[in-house]
Amino acid sequence: MSEADKRYIELIQEVLNDGKWDTDAPVRATWKDGQPAYTKSIINKQMKFDNGKEITLFTQKRVPTKDPINELFWIWRDKSNYVPHLRNMGCNVWNEWERADGTIGSAYGWVLANKKREVKKTDILMNMIDNGELKVHWAEYPNTYDDVVYLDQVNYLIYMLKTNPYSRRIKTTLWSVEDLDDMALEPCVYETHFQLWDGKLHLTVNIRSNDAGLGNAYNLYQYSILHRLIAQVTGHEVGTICFNIDNFHVYDRHLEPLSEMIKRETYDAPSVWINPEIKSFYDFTIDDIKVIDYKHGDKVQLEVAI
Repeated sequence: MSEADKRYIELIQEVLNDGKWDTDAPVRATWKDGQPAYTKSIINKQMKFDNGKEITLFTQKRVPTKDPINELFWIWRDKSNYVPHLRNMGCNVWNEWERADGTIGSAYGWVLANKKREVKKTDILMNMIDNGELKVHWAEYPNTYDDVVYLDQVNYLIYMLKTNPYSRRIKTTLWSVEDLDDMALEPCVYETHFQLWDGKLHLTVNIRSNDAGLGNAYNLYQYSILHRLIAQVTGHEVGTICFNIDNFHVYDRHLEPLSEMIKRETYDAPSVWINPEIKSFYDFTIDDIKVIDYKHGDKVQLEVAI
């Protein structure tokens, strides 16, 4: 049994045994037929794994291996909020939240692109821009001062991990308070914290709300891949990945299928190949990531709560 399967089963079993229903409270989410999507939940849970040893990909059920990575690239590499862009990548997970203008508002990739830090120009910084490690759109985001470059959150993350990796301030946030009212959906995964500690790069992922049936499987896999990609392009060894989950829940219509799923056979975790030739995060494509020897159970059919 993989470590991811083990912890997943433990948390779902805890929800079944000790979770609390929200049926007496107003809930935001609904099913496509208009009925409220109630949940049974537990709070303040943690899922921690050695990401350098084993990828966090469940085996009791089939988890898509391309969709989560395409969504990850849409948010982190492309820093996009434009849903047709994601659809063109073959991923439809944001269709239900698409607005008339095609976007999800000032959310996710938009926040990564538009919240910036001032960094003084140095030879190292300019070399990273020149060789494509950082992507700065000079025309779109002109500098105010000749000696300063504005780096968005992804660029700043990569720059810091190359120049000051032992800093305890290497964080990204999607929880932009002033923009929350213009988001089609407030971010579920809202913060990352990268730390170089004991010679390895560790990642903490903070999640305010995590759907056990659908969201959790995507988030664990895609952020374990992000962790490995960032470690590779910044020259660090992969350490632990820790998911802090504020609210871990099972939707009412997912309860029965997940109860049956955790009784299934499990398998060893697959391995993942990442193209070692890639030196810039922005050069990664879906073809540079391959899951090898993935043994899994059947897909669990689950309705999406909107």
